Amino acid sequence: MATNETVKTAILALAFVLACRSFDLAVGGEPAVKVVQKDPPAEVDSSLRKTVKPSAIQVLDGDQPVFEFWLSTEVALQSKPESAAKAMDAIKQSALLGLAVVNSDQRDYKDGELPKGVYTMRFCLQPQDGNHLGTAEFNYFAVLVQAKNDPKLESLANYKELVRASRKDTANDHPIILSLRPPSSTDGDLPKLSEPAPEHKSVRVKISARVAGTGEESSLIFELVFQGKGKT
Repeated sequence: MATNETVKTAILALAFVLACRSFDLAVGGEPAVKVVQKDPPAEVDSSLRKTVKPSAIQVLDGDQPVFEFWLSTEVALQSKPESAAKAMDAIKQSALLGLAVVNSDQRDYKDGELPKGVYTMRFCLQPQDGNHLGTAEFNYFAVLVQAKNDPKLESLANYKELVRASRKDTANDHPIILSLRPPSSTDGDLPKLSEPAPEHKSVRVKISARVAGTGEESSLIFELVFQGKGKT
């Protein structure tokens, strides 16, 4: 017959195993993606809300949305894209890509804090000034700015203003960024989950675009990386 001490040990061991399994499901489970009809967050100014689609792309952990993205109905391009792989080179610096809601604390591409909250999501082409050399495979990023720090569509007109607004309430004085990558494939329906690089998870999205000055219509497909980090 087992002693009381043996029974206690067995119970503790079982509890530990169950806890580990629960932890694995919480942070390591396979995400899912779906599109839902949902109004953009009310915390964002109306001048921004009216420029995004009335549907959210949700990245789910189980049935709970971790990230929600409302993409812009159209993004202005500075020039006609040379190719699908280099299409993001044509996007204007600080252009609004959409809105984002982060429903639980996360980490960004620099492994910095990405607090729960409501954000605008603007395009950033990382400067090639030597300070960021080798930190990422591609120099395209979505910079997240807390809604209270980005009140109007044209409030952040350039790179410096965008970075300053994003890092305003961060602990490490660094902008909050998610990596953007050219599409690893254009097959299948979008949005679609992808693993574009080792230890990276993304949602592949398509967004309408228009070339400034000519009015020529285009579209962009890219990977929005929600999990993974760059080199330090």
